[in-house]
Amino acid sequence: MRSIIFLLFGGIILSQPRIGEMRSVTSTLEVRGLAFLGDDILFATGGGLVTYNTKSQLTTTYTRDHGLLDTDINTVHVGPMRKIWLGSNSGIQVWDPLKESIVNWFQLDIESVSGFTNYKDMIYSSVKQNGKWGIMEFIYSNEKIYYRDFYFRDDIDEIVNIITFGDEIILHNDKGLISGNPHKEHPINWANPFPTIIGKIQAIDVNNKNLSIICSDRAYSIEIGGLPQILVTDEIYLPSINHVSVRGNLDFIAISDSVIFTMGMDKLEKLYSISDIKFSSVVNFNSQIWLGLEVGFGYFNNGEFEHIVENGPYVASPDVISYHGENKFIIASKKGVSLSGWSNLSVKSYLKQDYDKLKIETVNIDMGTNISEIMYLDSLIYLGFHYSTTSGVASFNLSDKLKLDNLFLTNKEMTNNGFHFSVPDIVIDKKRNLWAISKNNKMKPLTVFNSTGSRNISVEESGYVLSKESNKITVDNFNRIWVVSSSGLVMYKYSDNVLNPNEEIWLEEKIDPGITNRIPFDINVSPRNRLWILTSIGLIHKDLQVSDANPVINTGPIGSQGNLYPYFPSIFFNDFSRIRFDPRGNIWITTQSSGVYILTEDGNYWPDINGLNTSNSNLLSNHVNDISFDSKEGLAYIATNKGVSIAKIPYADKKKSYKSVEIFPSPYIIPNIKPLTINGLRDNSSIKIMSLNGLVFRSINKSDVKGYQAFWDGRDDGGNLVGSGIYLIAVYNDDSSLIEKIAVIRK
Repeated sequence: MRSIIFLLFGGIILSQPRIGEMRSVTSTLEVRGLAFLGDDILFATGGGLVTYNTKSQLTTTYTRDHGLLDTDINTVHVGPMRKIWLGSNSGIQVWDPLKESIVNWFQLDIESVSGFTNYKDMIYSSVKQNGKWGIMEFIYSNEKIYYRDFYFRDDIDEIVNIITFGDEIILHNDKGLISGNPHKEHPINWANPFPTIIGKIQAIDVNNKNLSIICSDRAYSIEIGGLPQILVTDEIYLPSINHVSVRGNLDFIAISDSVIFTMGMDKLEKLYSISDIKFSSVVNFNSQIWLGLEVGFGYFNNGEFEHIVENGPYVASPDVISYHGENKFIIASKKGVSLSGWSNLSVKSYLKQDYDKLKIETVNIDMGTNISEIMYLDSLIYLGFHYSTTSGVASFNLSDKLKLDNLFLTNKEMTNNGFHFSVPDIVIDKKRNLWAISKNNKMKPLTVFNSTGSRNISVEESGYVLSKESNKITVDNFNRIWVVSSSGLVMYKYSDNVLNPNEEIWLEEKIDPGITNRIPFDINVSPRNRLWILTSIGLIHKDLQVSDANPVINTGPIGSQGNLYPYFPSIFFNDFSRIRFDPRGNIWITTQSSGVYILTEDGNYWPDINGLNTSNSNLLSNHVNDISFDSKEGLAYIATNKGVSIAKIPYADKKKSYKSVEIFPSPYIIPNIKPLTINGLRDNSSIKIMSLNGLVFRSINKSDVKGYQAFWDGRDDGGNLVGSGIYLIAVYNDDSSLIEKIAVIRK
């Protein structure tokens, strides 16, 4: 049978994404902590766990695609049985490097994790839980890990680090040090173990029998059972030190943001300094000094610093995202811009000689506190800035390695003199004019730009229907501009040249004719002339028509009692929530706390009323900022505060034929937890699974086909697994059909 299969098909078709599946794109450039295991250096990053093999010099990244439940990792530690402990602001994960999987996930209302320590085959972690800092205790039993208890102190505002020293655990906290034996006394009774040490404690570390304590003007070394010994006094460099690593007796490595120091008895020397990026962590491994950095990692040996940076997205927490074809997308935040592939722009200057593979250039502008909106047109992207000293909007050229194209001033009289531009929204109309809302130019809250100039539109020019508090803008399919504020909606229509129009129409429209307290958060117009409005108590819509005098036909949705009945009335939306449309005109709404909610154009929920979140999918975070779509492949690019999740969705451009049908995996081995997928179907397709002589084993009706994909579990209509062999798969709709062969192997 195997020889027949490969003769017929010539190889194996590997699995492709199925509807509902996600993959992640994260930034692992920011290293927050490191540890070592065997020949591997382990790095805690904002985008997942990164390992670097010191022998092969290969880097491996683990994200949600590999089983991590949270990728925003603050600290990493190697515990008993070679398990890797990962701490984040949402919990503690235990990673098995042999199985390459998570074996434990402890949420426990954790808000932050600052460190771990081994203690008598147990693990203690410094944790913030429900607003209180303390230590969590975990035990190993029969090769399993169990949570035992949480001990807290009301007098501690933060625990910086936790270490084991002899028979005691030491907590470096905001007040100094406390220590004790957790098997003998409750941490509430722990006290300062070294009352003779004076000064603010900057950092601590332990190695075997040696403890190092760095204070603001003195550095100490302590042996188990001994008294603190002053290594060095210094008021210049010691206050800047934030991490220390013990190499041996009276031999320490310390770092500040930009300097590596060696430290010993009566010795404090600069070993190396770096100018453009910060050190974040340090360990001594195999006589080499390994460092985590703000961008990448590296090691120092024999007087040389080797900086290791893999190319990837510089933007770690994107505010906005835009798909622009050829499997590429662009993301942006106040830090800069990243184009998948990867090309990066940063508002911070970096020395190119410090990088090996990272492609990054500097853009000398202020991108504000966050990016409000992104628009894409003719190889240019336009970004709206909140609170920028440079401009309200900037354009960037995608065809020339992400270079700055132009700056747009929403207030011409104000430039780089302390004035802050604040643009909460932008849009490009059908005549290629760029529109921007200006929050800090209240008497002229609306600005339009084109190739010949710009125009600030005042409240007075609008006949005082335009509000000083305008904050959102969109354009409908008749090229009318809609502006929203706390007072309601404003429609604007111009003729000919917008900078000097022959005719203008201004019109007010209430958001809800019956209720006045609906606070609007966002607006957008669907391809079918429906203006959707996201409000404080749900999602409503207005059906539009061509008439400028009466543009709104009706407001809905209308409930059974004839009243307005919003969609999602109990969901918490805010000013940062966005309305987006997929290729089929379905509504996607972002939230900063509960993921994404999807409403189909016919008023149903997908995949159900809960939408997509971290509980029902591999979404990186429930804090979602923006969404963009690949209409050809049926992909949703979801920008979260932890990176980008790319989801396969059932909504793509309509297929015009069955020429693009793909069936995978091939051969199909059953039983299988994943179904056989038939991809590239036309609308209203049905499927039959048949033998070579035409006997039908399974029928899949068009009502069971989700979008352009259908699935088969290897069973007949009676629920029984079919036998091994070659099967025919017939796909058809009212006007076309296709028959393909598939090999099935039953184990």
